[in-house]
Amino acid sequence: MSKKNLINSVTTAVDESLTGLSMTFPRLDLHLKKRVVLEPLWAEFSDKVTIICGGGSGHEPFASGFVGSGMLNAAIAGSIFASPPPSHILYALKCVSINNKAGTLVIIPNYTGDCLNFAIAIEKAKVDGIKVNEVIAADDCSIPENELGRAGKRGLCGILFIMKIAGALAQRKYNLEEVTKFAKLVSQNIATYGVGLTACTLPGKGLMFEIPNDEIEFGLGVHGEAGYERKKLQNVNEIVSQILKKLIETLLIRSNDSIAIIVNNFGGLSQLETGIVVKEIVTQCQLFRIKPLRVYSGILMSSLDSVGIHISILKFPENEKEQIINCLDDSTDAPQWPGKSFTVPFESEKFSIKEETVIFHKLGKKFNEHEERLFKECLLKASQAIIDKENYINDLDRGCGDGDCGSTLKQLAEAIVTSVEDLSLSHAASVFMELSYIAEEKMGGTSGALYSLMFTLAGKELANCDNENWPQLWHNAWKTAINGIMKYSKARIGDKTMLDAMVPGCSEFETNLSLSVIEIGKKIEKAVKDGCEATKKMTPKAGRASYVKQAEFLTQVDAGAYAVTTWITAIVNTILNF
Repeated sequence: MSKKNLINSVTTAVDESLTGLSMTFPRLDLHLKKRVVLEPLWAEFSDKVTIICGGGSGHEPFASGFVGSGMLNAAIAGSIFASPPPSHILYALKCVSINNKAGTLVIIPNYTGDCLNFAIAIEKAKVDGIKVNEVIAADDCSIPENELGRAGKRGLCGILFIMKIAGALAQRKYNLEEVTKFAKLVSQNIATYGVGLTACTLPGKGLMFEIPNDEIEFGLGVHGEAGYERKKLQNVNEIVSQILKKLIETLLIRSNDSIAIIVNNFGGLSQLETGIVVKEIVTQCQLFRIKPLRVYSGILMSSLDSVGIHISILKFPENEKEQIINCLDDSTDAPQWPGKSFTVPFESEKFSIKEETVIFHKLGKKFNEHEERLFKECLLKASQAIIDKENYINDLDRGCGDGDCGSTLKQLAEAIVTSVEDLSLSHAASVFMELSYIAEEKMGGTSGALYSLMFTLAGKELANCDNENWPQLWHNAWKTAINGIMKYSKARIGDKTMLDAMVPGCSEFETNLSLSVIEIGKKIEKAVKDGCEATKKMTPKAGRASYVKQAEFLTQVDAGAYAVTTWITAIVNTILNF
């Protein structure tokens, strides 16, 4: 059953919400096309380090609500529960660097999509001569170290401590290396643990998963994924006691240690209950003779309408305690902190960086007329197959993900269908470069980064090697794309990802290069289908699914692997019947 929502359209929800934010705080500078929110007067000369952060929408007020002097200089919003694309992140980096040579610290929540997309933008920024450092926030302590996948700990609301302290140091004119060093120190001394009473519902869709009325989910994240374990509902003092015990163990907190606390409301918990949680965590810390010197609470990093809380603790390193407290107490204009002046508008010239026109040159080996028609038909059939399977792929993605894998891939597929006549169809290498741009702009999140990366690497390989026959070229491009995914995403064969379908297919291709195209196609189709089916019995070790440990959510094939199987099968059948 879908929950009621106060929206006009799912596709415009993020843009309309950001517009509402800018209307509430008109001194913020919203660049809606890139979903970038900038502090006032961002284009004026400054000799202070700039701080940026961002991530998927659905976590409001994170991150746009924390833009202001003494905190973030810019925030980038992705689609709901999806990382912003590299081009939008790069745009923010260029904006904050336009009249500033002090450099930028990028604070990245530790999710595969965010790490990939921010990394791409950072590398491109460095090519442009922009001085950039980064710190990755990974503060979730709900999953034991020996059960963590390769992706590591999730970035949760403890990231706010990093943003506030780094922003204060930048405002005090610390240089980039000093700000980065301190931000990393703070990151190492933060731990977060969450519990949820209900999962969230994506706008226009049903509940991500059910939690019985008499149970509570321990280790719940902020993307609608299931938590680490489920227990019977208890009184809040018992729940907080279990959370505090885990936080103390993680940070090695001892009697007389000083800490700061964040109690983060997921979005659906009443303010009455939030206050009770705050009272319990502070009281219990005092009973342990732990000193909570600063306490913050509110809806700070939400999970749409989920009912639950995250508790974050920052342990003050003794030698830096006074400095950290001063940074936390420094004033900030960020509108989600109380007592701000951003609600009063003023007239100022708006600046924007002129967006460069993307030009794609014809690269690599040229198709003959028959090959070009076949290539175009493969693109169309593969895209249509993904469009037709949208809902099924979404269903596979629920519980282990955020239930939108099919919809995200459909955005790519529809964009390909719409723009196919404008692609450089005579040159495969050029088309893949164009597809990379489409994936980056239309998809976002982890899927967008992965497909953009695959297309880029495949196109690069095809552009550099144009003397071999087409089967060998296609194999080289495919293998290069797979190697790139493994290099940048931490995923490996057997981790229950798209690789488990792609790698067997590519290996079968390599083994049978001497056969006819028809024979090769049939073997590839069987290999990817078998690889996809095998994911039913795999334990996810990469991506968002690696945080889910309950068996009931891990029995189906991987959504990414199924999607790969869908479009590869469509391509093979198109070749066989053309």
